[in-house]
Amino acid sequence: MLRPPCRGARALVAWTTVAVAVLAAACGDRASSGEALPPAEFLFAAGDSTYWVRSGGDGMRVRSAPILLTEVDGRLFEIFLGDDGAEYPDASFASARLWSRELQHRDSTRLFGDSTVMHELSVWRRAHPRDAEIDPADEEMPDDPRTVVNDEIEIIDVHGPYITVEHLLNVDIDGGPPHRHEGRRMVVDVRSGATASLEVLVGADEARRVTAAAQVSLTQLIDSIRTAGAAGDERASVATESLDSFRFDSTSFGITDSGRDPAVAFMVPGHGTDGEALALYLPPITVKAPVWWKSVRATLPEWAKDSARVRWDRAKYAVAARPSADGDALALVLIGGAASTAHEWPIATVAAPAYQLIPLDTPPIDSAARAALSRAFDISTSLDGLVQRASWPYRTLTPLRATSFSRTK
Repeated sequence: MLRPPCRGARALVAWTTVAVAVLAAACGDRASSGEALPPAEFLFAAGDSTYWVRSGGDGMRVRSAPILLTEVDGRLFEIFLGDDGAEYPDASFASARLWSRELQHRDSTRLFGDSTVMHELSVWRRAHPRDAEIDPADEEMPDDPRTVVNDEIEIIDVHGPYITVEHLLNVDIDGGPPHRHEGRRMVVDVRSGATASLEVLVGADEARRVTAAAQVSLTQLIDSIRTAGAAGDERASVATESLDSFRFDSTSFGITDSGRDPAVAFMVPGHGTDGEALALYLPPITVKAPVWWKSVRATLPEWAKDSARVRWDRAKYAVAARPSADGDALALVLIGGAASTAHEWPIATVAAPAYQLIPLDTPPIDSAARAALSRAFDISTSLDGLVQRASWPYRTLTPLRATSFSRTK
């Protein structure tokens, strides 16, 4: 699981050091070249952090925090996960909740939460009134309780007003009903918590086309696995044992992007022979861009044909990131000046991959919004990761066919 860096004093020192180092490099480069830093302000999401970059006549400042933000109609929303549950000597209950908060408001909106875990916890407490709850930080915690009920929520991607998440539920109750292991993918509106249907996202005509295409894709995939198994492919032979458990669910999908165009990616849930949750991830299907995608497109990275650089072009400047040889890091630079005389200033080296760039200068962010953003960075940096976390994508289900998350170039 991708986790935010350690929060607290050391994290605070880390971003301050980065800012000072980048400022010195930028100012030195400007002095030697005679070029002035272009005025720019934006949020850059990469790895498991967001970077707040400001440049102008007084130099460049960079701040980072393990925070996940999205912009909708000029408003910034923070997205985060919360935990609930309880631990006992022979039982473990852990539930996740997904929240959003408009930065200039104090109230949070619950985007998603499954009630199963907390319901089972209530039932278990009534059946075991004498069992005492234990501290989950206790080093003597049992590592193999007989009752385990938990769920996980993983953030797959965010596109403006919509967030794609994956939910996995595990219910293993000692002496209780049969085990349950279930997973699905969904798209949620960060403003309201409403689950978005395909019709809402891309329109009725595109929704019908995409659903039909996905069903054909699933049939072809299952046929190819069966054919490979019959031909002696060992992995395919094992996979065929579970193929009959997969059932297409038109509501189990996420929004992704391919070359900055919108696409729909279905996750087909299934089960292994032992009840383990499995998933088939179908190839993304590109769709006609809906109206709401226009503002999203500008935030997405545009890869060079040789994949040597990813770039965002703004009216008066550009931002580019070059991957390291191993692909684990990105060298982020600010580009200013006319195309023939463009000059680059280093911003920072950040963890890959790059997700989005949210401009704060067109239109300029006002003082109230800037103060709210600063508070959000302060809180995200200081909170313990167990209290609040934002996590970019991680597969929680066992896939029969899946690739690691990356934006399609």
